[in-house]
Amino acid sequence: MATLQANAKLFLQLAAEAGLNTGNSGGSGVVPVILGNSINSLKLSRALFERGINVQPILYPAVEEQAARLRFFITAKHTPEQIRRTVTALREELATIDPVYAAHLRERNLPVSVA
Repeated sequence: MATLQANAKLFLQLAAEAGLNTGNSGGSGVVPVILGNSINSLKLSRALFERGINVQPILYPAVEEQAARLRFFITAKHTPEQIRRTVTALREELATIDPVYAAHLRERNLPVSVA
């Protein structure tokens, strides 16, 4: 249980640093990244899949359009490196899909790509 909580906390910390909206995630193993756009959620899910990361989009009408998201399932078996790689890929791919997010990164003086 402690490993799961630590992994969820790491994901949430890295997501916050990347300017990603995780809503009211309370540190459980289920972490949403709310994008507020079904098309972007679908595109991002596919882009991440091509990078070996399987995450399901939750789209309208299952949720309201402004609540469209990707739902990540964090486990105790994930390594910190896998979590870091996932959030890096998420950030890089979202920056290519969503120009508003890319501009947000630049405004915060954060690199769009984390090579």
